[in-house]
Amino acid sequence: MFNWLLPSAPATQLIPNDQQPRAYLKYRSRILISTILAYAAYYVVKSNFTLASPHLTKYAGFTTAQVGLVLSALAVSYGIGKFFVGLLVDRMNPRFSVGIGLILSAIFNWCFGYTHSLGVMITLMIFVGITQGFGAPSCQKSLATWFDAENLGTATSTWNISHNIGSGTASIIVATIVSIYGAANIQNIFMIPSIISIVMAIIVMTMGVDTPESVGLPRVNKDEQKNIKHKTTWGAFRDNILKNPIVWAFCIMNAFSYILRYGIENWIPIYLSTGKGFSSVITNTGYTVFEYAAIPGTILIGLFSDKVLKGRRVPITLACSTLVLIATPLYAGTHSVTITYLLLGLMGICIYAQQVLMGIVIMDVLPIESVAGGIGLSGFFGYAFGEVIASYGIGSIVGSNNWNGAFGIVAISAIICIVFFIFIEFKYHHKI
Repeated sequence: MFNWLLPSAPATQLIPNDQQPRAYLKYRSRILISTILAYAAYYVVKSNFTLASPHLTKYAGFTTAQVGLVLSALAVSYGIGKFFVGLLVDRMNPRFSVGIGLILSAIFNWCFGYTHSLGVMITLMIFVGITQGFGAPSCQKSLATWFDAENLGTATSTWNISHNIGSGTASIIVATIVSIYGAANIQNIFMIPSIISIVMAIIVMTMGVDTPESVGLPRVNKDEQKNIKHKTTWGAFRDNILKNPIVWAFCIMNAFSYILRYGIENWIPIYLSTGKGFSSVITNTGYTVFEYAAIPGTILIGLFSDKVLKGRRVPITLACSTLVLIATPLYAGTHSVTITYLLLGLMGICIYAQQVLMGIVIMDVLPIESVAGGIGLSGFFGYAFGEVIASYGIGSIVGSNNWNGAFGIVAISAIICIVFFIFIEFKYHHKI
């Protein structure tokens, strides 16, 4: 009954050699477009609660600490879900796993509009987090299957703009809903983005494909180490991930990278509206700038790491952490709308570029059969530890009107990232 969820069998007939370049171009384009659309829709759902948070505190009686607690439930459940679901996705057809997860996540998100109970919201957010775990592992498995090492950085950084498209689009959707129906209409703030995401899931499953072999093309990666196969999920996890020190190092550091990201991103709406006293229009614009500025920046940085640095990622991540450290106190101290926008744009570029390059390192060093599991483990550390601190920890500090303490956590995390990347740069002799 569920055989369609399993990896597709190889095609019985190969595409002729003279037609293969055109076929690769066609299918790679479909993979890139479908994964971008899919993960953008995941982020429309995932960003929905954050963007609704000012309205929940104003009209539904929630405190910032309670908002942080719900976001922490997302962080923990998504982190755990991303790891275990990632191991599952390694044994599934990513074309369907990505769509099913998106539909389920959107349905649970829809339900937020029909409750004011903190306990129910936490429960719903746990289910949202688990089902969100299908997204990144499915997409990145597809990318690692269809793009070779020389182009994986460019392809993955291009796909990574889906984060920004999704979050930025969510901001526009919520702002439009508020302008039409009013900020007190919580149901529509959650219902409309959920419906849009369900429609997108159906489109993505129609566009997607499994592996090159399933459509009659030779596999992309010729390196035997990239194509080794284990009979069991545990065997693949044990040999490819548990015994790989580079994977573990970058997974642990992903926690601090996520403190940078969510310590800024999650609190843009509340900080700009309450901390700086900006209007809802300026607040939503600031969030959109943070997301959309990273779109061209991330693509160019990924291309630079592939073509100029020949696959080296760490020098760029080091530069990104340094720029975030410099920008954080400036962002906290300014009351200029223009400077706020510029700093949010800079931090958006640096934070997203750093995260995508860290993920590419994990994809580079793992066989294809364990890419989803490795990305899932990285996500577990990022969300279960990093975002919990950025959400609940910072939420508790902000509840005492201590924004300086909140930004102090971000700055310390940036310093830890800088020290780590310097160590990695010298430890592996400028090879990563």
